[in-house]
Amino acid sequence: MFEYLSPRSLATPQEVSDYLKLQQAAQDFRLEVEHRARLEAYCQWYYQVAAENQRDLEQMRSEVNLLTWFNRRSA
Repeated sequence: MFEYLSPRSLATPQEVSDYLKLQQAAQDFRLEVEHRARLEAYCQWYYQVAAENQRDLEQMRSEVNLLTWFNRRSA
């Protein structure tokens, strides 16, 4: 009645073990690729923010420091 559900040939334990090892290797590879992609995106973001901060710092260094006008001490 349910002949279509029964396997035509049963896999040996060695074949099952090999299949599971292959599946684990594929999953590990996929996770490694995702991790490296996330790391690359983070590094790109970090370098972009660092460059923006460097530009802001240079701009601040070229501006007049108003606090020195108010903090002058009488000699």
